[in-house]
Amino acid sequence: NRSFSLLGSNQLTKAQVLEMTEQLSTLIRSKLPLDHALKILQKISQHDKVKNLIGNLLESVQSGKEFSSALEAQKEFSPFYINMIRASEASGNLDSGLGQLYVYLDSAKQMRDKMLSALLYPMILLLVAGVSILLILTFVVPKITELFVGTDQALPVPTQIVIAMSNAVVTYWWLIPISVVLAIYYIRYLSTNSQRKRPWHGLLLKMPISRDLVVRTETAKFTKSLGTLISNGVNMQTALPIANATLSNVVFSENVEQAIEGFKEGKSLFDIMNKVEHFPVLAAQMINVGEETGELDTMLSRVGEIYDREISNAMQRFLALLEPILIVSLGIMIGGIIVSILMAIISVNDLPL
Repeated sequence: NRSFSLLGSNQLTKAQVLEMTEQLSTLIRSKLPLDHALKILQKISQHDKVKNLIGNLLESVQSGKEFSSALEAQKEFSPFYINMIRASEASGNLDSGLGQLYVYLDSAKQMRDKMLSALLYPMILLLVAGVSILLILTFVVPKITELFVGTDQALPVPTQIVIAMSNAVVTYWWLIPISVVLAIYYIRYLSTNSQRKRPWHGLLLKMPISRDLVVRTETAKFTKSLGTLISNGVNMQTALPIANATLSNVVFSENVEQAIEGFKEGKSLFDIMNKVEHFPVLAAQMINVGEETGELDTMLSRVGEIYDREISNAMQRFLALLEPILIVSLGIMIGGIIVSILMAIISVNDLPL
């Protein structure tokens, strides 16, 4: 399984797809024919890549192709997007399908934005901490160590450690940018193949600090996408693998994929999801209620909303704990460097505390 991407390529951003979907939904809801709506959309678009894409879609639609087939031919959109459009075409409610697509995509964007916003401050704090320590080791410590040149007295061990670290940074500073570039390249290398990601994703599901967050995130993705597909008329047999393709964690996705095979044997969705490792019991029970009441699509959406809220709460608790830890750690590191230098000055000059 690959991790979910709204686009089959990187030619368009998710924000551009969201904007295009919203605008097209608005135009179609105004009872405009699809080809007329695409012409207007092409005129108002400010991005050349979007203009070209819409031009290709318009040409295909005018030649008699269905909109879903035109989208599929562009190799730009995920099976989720295409099947939502195909189902809405079959039901004669393209405006409704586009509207549901926009709601789903916008919800996913808001969740991503929340997580990025929540992580922004810790990332800035880590960056400032790293730069501060590097500046101290590169410029401050070497100036101070000049005071100790020529002294016969052995410096305290903490001071020797700090000086050794400073010498290493000054001498091998070029390794730092190289290490950063290699780390970024390695992460991108891992992300291009599910088998390379598998050990790391499995580790995330085993570590207590990350397991709950990953499980909640994947559960929210799966249930919301499956609920959206079903409510738009996509049959369960088709919807399950498409919803599974929205998952990011390879191990979780493989567990779901194995369970999906049971659906072909006539089992209920509750039966197959109840056997998925790491899938929450609460989510499975709510699916069971949805099947019994005949409101499975509604219940799946509710499950997604519940776990979206839990993700937000878990992130807030995690950051509430992380921020003071980072601040204290930064203080200890910088304070340790200062104390080690003071110890050396006191020992050399034999000054009382």
